[in-house]
Amino acid sequence: MRAPPRRFAANLLNACCCSCLAFTSVIANPTQNSPEHRVPVYLQLEGWRARISPESLTVFAMIAEREKEVLIAQGQEGQHLVSDLKVSENRVQWTIPDIGMKAEFAAMKNRLGVRFTTTREQKFTWPVSGRDPEMSALIYPDGEGLDIGLDDAFWRERMKAGQCRDTHGGLSMPFWSFQLQGNTITYLAKTDLATTLCISEVHGRLSTYAVHDFRKRDGIPPYEIEIWPGSASPISPGIEYRQWLFERGEYVPLSHKITQNQEIAKLLGAIHAYVFGDGRTLEFLKELKELGLDRAWLGYDQDSRQSRFLVDRQYIAEAKKMGFLIGPYDEFENIQNPQTADSSSSVWDQDLWKTGCIINERGQALIGFGGRGCELSSEALKLAEPRQHYIANRVDSLTQSGINSYFLDDDAYGELYDDYSNDHPMTIYQDRLNRLERMKSISETRKLVLGSEGGVAWSAPVIAFAHGTESVSNGLLWTLQKDRNAYGGWWPPERPAIFFKRIEVSPEFRTAKYDPIYRLPLYQAAFHGSVITTDRWEVPLTKFPKLIQTRALLELLYDVPSMWSLDLRELRQDKEILSSLYRFFSTIHRHVGDKSLTDFEWLTANRKVQRTRFQDVLELTSNFDQTPYLSIPPHCIEARWIDEQRTQLFCPQP
Repeated sequence: MRAPPRRFAANLLNACCCSCLAFTSVIANPTQNSPEHRVPVYLQLEGWRARISPESLTVFAMIAEREKEVLIAQGQEGQHLVSDLKVSENRVQWTIPDIGMKAEFAAMKNRLGVRFTTTREQKFTWPVSGRDPEMSALIYPDGEGLDIGLDDAFWRERMKAGQCRDTHGGLSMPFWSFQLQGNTITYLAKTDLATTLCISEVHGRLSTYAVHDFRKRDGIPPYEIEIWPGSASPISPGIEYRQWLFERGEYVPLSHKITQNQEIAKLLGAIHAYVFGDGRTLEFLKELKELGLDRAWLGYDQDSRQSRFLVDRQYIAEAKKMGFLIGPYDEFENIQNPQTADSSSSVWDQDLWKTGCIINERGQALIGFGGRGCELSSEALKLAEPRQHYIANRVDSLTQSGINSYFLDDDAYGELYDDYSNDHPMTIYQDRLNRLERMKSISETRKLVLGSEGGVAWSAPVIAFAHGTESVSNGLLWTLQKDRNAYGGWWPPERPAIFFKRIEVSPEFRTAKYDPIYRLPLYQAAFHGSVITTDRWEVPLTKFPKLIQTRALLELLYDVPSMWSLDLRELRQDKEILSSLYRFFSTIHRHVGDKSLTDFEWLTANRKVQRTRFQDVLELTSNFDQTPYLSIPPHCIEARWIDEQRTQLFCPQP
């Protein structure tokens, strides 16, 4: 973390000197269950002071230059017994005998490190956060990121029934934050596995609580949280999380990935598109080139049993000649009976179909996504690999065509599983390790430009791009997609309606997913310059016609590529939208796609004019409003090259 300025630290020392006597009195040999346990303990950190109540697990923060303390954490179950309280200069620890747990709070520069250990299998709720009236908004890593006002009527209605997501995959990054006047407060779940963050409405305001599941099958590891105050910027938590990863040696810049595989550089300036039907012909590639596109990632999902249009060696060679990345869609998490499978990517062999399913606690095979086959155990694949080479053979069969990229669905995003099989038992910890190992093998050993779904934080070191990260509030999308007649299904194979049918969506859908006043480039604050992200593959830019301008402005503001579903008909119909967007985006992305996003701000009170900054290179300002902002017309974006003092204006076509 960045150290506070000297003036800031000096003011804090003056503001906090009143704590010294109280701190000393607690250190002075307290006795178990004595009245002193009711006296709070204090920890001094860089830039702030924590006041901790062991009985209630409550923490208040006195942040420099603020006039009063802020309640930043509390327990859910009232008062606890306290024993064996020990306090030192930088640490306080005690035992909570009624739940068989030990608590430890430590000052680590400007971060408060919290650690709970137990030998009991139990669910433990802590921290409850967001309850202080000074807190105004939840900064929430749902996909790219949301800024949710705690008293916002729209979000209160959506969240009133409660919402819980695991911090290792339900959230794109394992932290959440709250906005204060002049500060943010961030909570990082170091123990992201088996930890869930829940949002609920209490007394007309939203707040959160985290639940950790201590499980014997995992070895009951400690539950660890880090808490710190940050700057006022709503993307400050993402920037600070990036710094946290740097400190631990866990952040891998895109520049480093490019040194390992020069092909990754072709992602800079590239649009992303899945090709269908006659989009898999040389005529399509010719027309794409005539539009002026020289950077693109092209993906395909094909099954020779269902389609007469197949991506072949000649097509791949021509795409590569044009400077494109091209690769197949694949998945390792689903397996079906080879005789009846509805997807070639779900076909392995009869032996694995009989033995490789994940087994749940009831001894039953875990049904696969959409009721298709079963979930394939990553441990079963790993154990079988030395003998059967399932993954190696699958990847080899696809790389023989000359591909230079690979999209592996779900591995970097989906739910992690326990497997209760006697033949291949597995915990969620092992499942994650297995997925990382096989993704790393594809990206590093095979030298393929690897992408996956979601690109949640733990997968960032091993992937170059991710599809779906830009999406938020996908519960509404899943509900919409269930109505195949309205949204479109997977037929016909050459032009599946799920990708090509254009539909109108409800005001609730537009607000929750794409209203810019609620959106934040939070993932970009952490990972721009490490992972290149897009929206989901089944929501190409033209899927929702009335949202094209808004979505384009959001993507350009965040400096992320647009997603397309293309064939000849779609290309000819939307060539003006595609080519004009490409000309503006590609130049910018080639220059700053490997740079950090360093600032974001709302420039108007209604939040409809927004600005991002990428290091000292570029500022982008999007006007989502109906009226001009300075020299920027409505629904337009301006790029300002800082060193050159040069500007570019672009207005996406509706």
